[in-house]
Amino acid sequence: MEKAEIESSNGTIDGIYFRHSHMRNYQRELTHDIYDAIGKRQNIVVHAPTGTGKTDSAISAALTYALTNNLSVFFLTPKISQHRIAIEVARGISEKYKLGFRAIDIIGRRYSCIDETISELDHEGFYQTCEKKRGKKTCEFYGKAVGYSKLDEARANLLFKKVFHGGGEDDGRMSIENFTRFHSEVVELGETHLACPYEWMMKIASESSLVVADYYHLLIPKIRDAFLAKIKKKMENSIIIVDEAHNLSARVRDHLSSTLNSFILGKAEQEMAAMGIEHLGLAEQFEEWAEKVLGGLDNANNRGTTELAIGKADFDRFLADRKYDAGALTENLEIIGAEIVDRTGRKSACLRFAAFLRNWFAEEKGTVRILRKKEGYGGIKGGAYFSLTKKFMDPSVVTSALNNSYASILMSGTMLPMEMHRDVLGLDTNRTLMKKYKSPFDQNNKMQVIVKGVTTRYTERNPENYAEMAGKIDRIIRSTPRGVALFFPSYAVLNAVVPLIKSGPLIIQEEKMGPQDVSELLARFRKEGVLCAVQGGSLSEGIDYCNEEIKTAVIIGIALEEPSIETRSLIDYYQQKFAKGWEYGYIYPAVIKAMQAGGRAIRKETDRAAIVFMDERFGWKKYAGAFEDGNRFVVTDEPERYVKFFWSGSR
Repeated sequence: MEKAEIESSNGTIDGIYFRHSHMRNYQRELTHDIYDAIGKRQNIVVHAPTGTGKTDSAISAALTYALTNNLSVFFLTPKISQHRIAIEVARGISEKYKLGFRAIDIIGRRYSCIDETISELDHEGFYQTCEKKRGKKTCEFYGKAVGYSKLDEARANLLFKKVFHGGGEDDGRMSIENFTRFHSEVVELGETHLACPYEWMMKIASESSLVVADYYHLLIPKIRDAFLAKIKKKMENSIIIVDEAHNLSARVRDHLSSTLNSFILGKAEQEMAAMGIEHLGLAEQFEEWAEKVLGGLDNANNRGTTELAIGKADFDRFLADRKYDAGALTENLEIIGAEIVDRTGRKSACLRFAAFLRNWFAEEKGTVRILRKKEGYGGIKGGAYFSLTKKFMDPSVVTSALNNSYASILMSGTMLPMEMHRDVLGLDTNRTLMKKYKSPFDQNNKMQVIVKGVTTRYTERNPENYAEMAGKIDRIIRSTPRGVALFFPSYAVLNAVVPLIKSGPLIIQEEKMGPQDVSELLARFRKEGVLCAVQGGSLSEGIDYCNEEIKTAVIIGIALEEPSIETRSLIDYYQQKFAKGWEYGYIYPAVIKAMQAGGRAIRKETDRAAIVFMDERFGWKKYAGAFEDGNRFVVTDEPERYVKFFWSGSR
């Protein structure tokens, strides 16, 4: 028996609680590296390919250490499917070792709300209304979960104890499921007992050794401070596991950023009119100001967008010149917005406008402010559409808080180069380990091809190039038994190439598809057809294709960001801060998207797949930093030949 399979006297494997009977290849090393890093109070950045068992390893190591050292574990992930897996790991450990610790899967207040009158509101509208109802003591669900008086509080605690503690009975006599809860289970119980599920999740979290949540719960300061205070936990007493950590910097930057546009201003004017407020003409004034500021510029991109980097003072002057007091305007917008939500039960543009102003007026380093004009999108006067955005370049202003934890584990199957993630997220270099693990899969089950002679470089996007790509794609499809997925760098390239593909049926991802639309599209693909999706989207990262739906994945081009002001600003910022602007701000994030898309094809040890990188730049040295060492590639201008050999067994 291998050492990894030897059980200690208490049934643990090498002294670590592990739900399975043995650890897979490379999993033992990974689990012990994480456990040792926690013991030394270090951060560890983990690059471990799919199938290594990262979730089991991280939770097992962290829980083993936490349970014997009176610490809490947070498992942070943006994927609801991973919420469930994390709780299943906890249940397996608890059941196997009869530990009886608590674990809870948490989602936000808005997404767990059972009050049908406000649950469909947008972000600002929901939280304004929810806070107001609780303040006025008119939310019956909050009353039953928390209480508005000492007597109500006692009743709420009694109900909570009855539902989650077996009516006061010893927890040891309860099932494992009563210790570890999915958020959906808590929501169902809340609906049954007419009590706020979110408040119940908070109560369970305060008793839990493992809390599964989104990134934002611990990494956005305003949310984190309130969240930790509510569940009575501290960062310094917490082990934090960040799943899919390659996405963390982009998600945090997007969350911190905000945008004001013609549409929001027009809707805000309508709301003011409904409240009897005289027409201020804010929307028209904004468009006139923006047109004047952008006047004379000739830098429109291929989508008809003109843009200019401006300073905070430029928009401040716009308000001042029109006699608007910024602070008073923000407060009045919030009052009007709250009243609109109360009256109509709908989201409010005034609240969105107010939220933008509060963000805009904050002075922060590492930001760029961009004024844009987009032709043909219908502004207030029926012409161009204008927007003003404040974008964050530096996620470390919040993610560096991971250094305050007892220990942090950041893991993904695409964390190369690891130095980039360490630097960009602001992890303490003296306290952060970086560990890379080999794939546990038989490399003969995977063939990787780089196609030479084609590219999606902006200078070479033309009908002839697109036609050549479509022809190669058709030949690849004919060389694959079934299950081909095409991942494009953008919707623009997808829409240019897909009409030229003759094979089919083609199942095409469209912009702004909702979850239901995506589910229906996937159901169609699992029956037949060729999937056409974009890199960096939900179909290339957020979905696991676990039943060999994808036999051949074709990564068409590199998803480099358009050379916009935001992209150039990010490159300049990272160049100044790390002397690696092009790598950190442009090249590596795009290659990571490609690697994520290619990784959809192989999810378990028995899977076989051909992965075709259809852009000669994948073979260039400057892109190699995001690839694993030892990756084997065939470089050819006839990819279909190698795909056919691979699937025919002739290879």
